[in-house]
Amino acid sequence: IVIPGQAVCDAPQQFMRGHGTYIRDGEIVSSLSGVVQQLNRLLMVKTIKQRYAGEVGDVVVARVVEVQAKRWKCDVSSRLHANLPLGSVLLPGGDFRRKDVEDEEKMSEFLKNGELICAEVQQVQHDGTLMLHTRNNKYGKLQQGILIKVPPHLIKKSKKHFHTLPYGMAVIIGCNGNVWVTPALPETTVEEDGSHVHEFQIVPQDIRLVMIRVAACVRLLRDYSISIFLNSLTTCYEMSQPYDIKELSEQETSSRLAYLIAARLLQELQQQK
Repeated sequence: IVIPGQAVCDAPQQFMRGHGTYIRDGEIVSSLSGVVQQLNRLLMVKTIKQRYAGEVGDVVVARVVEVQAKRWKCDVSSRLHANLPLGSVLLPGGDFRRKDVEDEEKMSEFLKNGELICAEVQQVQHDGTLMLHTRNNKYGKLQQGILIKVPPHLIKKSKKHFHTLPYGMAVIIGCNGNVWVTPALPETTVEEDGSHVHEFQIVPQDIRLVMIRVAACVRLLRDYSISIFLNSLTTCYEMSQPYDIKELSEQETSSRLAYLIAARLLQELQQQK
């Protein structure tokens, strides 16, 4: 971690300066407070707290904020609202037919303002606007769950962001910092409109309690700046079992748990090396 004015390397002649750096007296110096990242010989500084900047292939959890002509505008916690074109969604029936005028007129029936969706970043335009798509059964409208917002830099990128946990529920860890906790669905469930829930169902109390505990674990990891990924989440969940859910929000309990979780993750990382 570096601060403005601090040199970012010991041998500046071997590197090139990148974003967040400048040259001063022959040294590569940081112009931001953040973490030094290296890409081959390129050095850059990434700020710890910043807006989400999407990349192609990212899985995001977004909220529909406006219905426009042939597209939905979605909030993805980025500098600009993302676009979800009508032609990039899976319509009722699950087919990939050409969208017609009738489909355009029914856009507000497919997705309404305020509804949550899971989507994938298909393209990043020159101005930074993200183009989304939901042309897959695992994407689409989200229902019956808990949304937790975390800083995007805490989300650890991985090949898989959809996880079915052995506790009877599932979690979507969005690259944009939105984490969705929901009851687990059978793998054979195929939704007609591309959403994750076929219809509103009564969620058993034991599953609701598990969902609340998992959501509390996500908040604990967020509050203590611990990277959020499958392993950290399951570790937190298992270590939280001796405590009531309400205790997880108490500083004494949460700080103790955060220390133990960080120590466990560090130990596992060292063993992998």
